[in-house]
Amino acid sequence: MRHDPFQWPKPCLGSGTTKLLGVFGDPIAHSLSPIIHNLALSRLDLDYHYLPFHVTPEHLPQAVHGFRILGGRGFNATVPHKEALVALMDDLSDAAIRTGAVNTVSCQDRLIGHNTDGHGFLAALRDMRPDFPQGGKVLILGAGGAARSVVSALLETSVEAIFLANRTVERAQALARFFAPHDTQRRIQPMALAVDQLPWDEVTLLVNTTSLGLKGETTLPVALHRLPADAFVYDIVYGPQGTPLTRLAQHHGLQTMDGMGMLVHQAAAAFYLWTQHEMPIAAIQDHLRQRANADRQKAD
Repeated sequence: MRHDPFQWPKPCLGSGTTKLLGVFGDPIAHSLSPIIHNLALSRLDLDYHYLPFHVTPEHLPQAVHGFRILGGRGFNATVPHKEALVALMDDLSDAAIRTGAVNTVSCQDRLIGHNTDGHGFLAALRDMRPDFPQGGKVLILGAGGAARSVVSALLETSVEAIFLANRTVERAQALARFFAPHDTQRRIQPMALAVDQLPWDEVTLLVNTTSLGLKGETTLPVALHRLPADAFVYDIVYGPQGTPLTRLAQHHGLQTMDGMGMLVHQAAAAFYLWTQHEMPIAAIQDHLRQRANADRQKAD
């Protein structure tokens, strides 16, 4: 086995100078963010420590206040807190305003809400497809919180059309209305997630922002056989053995990626906001791949 450039850092007991970082979520035990950030902090020998915090929606305001009182320097947020955090911030970055969601908070004199998800989405995609978008049309499955960041990022590119498909079409329509001020060319086209009615043969990029397939569904609402041979399938969730969608797409001979790259790139942007240091992205991705390979071997 190739030598891992990281070893899990020794337990951090902290000191009077250790600065606190973290992630709020409900649930949170599954999050890889503590591994990613603590590995980077250890690698760069920075006096910070990053912890997961299980925060329920009703306790979010108290958790934010308590974190600030304890001197925390910043935290990430995952489901279900991203939209609720907007109202709790003293100020918002342009990306947070544009998406209407916060996934990263800087705690200095003021609470500043950021959104690094869109950056992470595009940065990971361009790792695989440096020439993206070259025009093209994108089909997004889902119109929830994750879709917000994807749509926001795509509107900053030259994609020709964004087909926004959701089981409840009214939710897709509402998201299109939210982005209307930023979508002057009216590229967002909301539609129902009805397999037979979606424009599969026009799509150059398929993005899944839902959890479809991860909860035991036996049939995914997709028609991958109708995609062009050079279409790219991007599932923003991740798993040690890929996802049901990426595995199905590979069976059809399509190029795919899951959300691991997006996770690392959005984390790197947050890391820089807090520490003013660049996260060693390549080494962390290598470590995560080794973990995933080990998990696959255990499963076999």
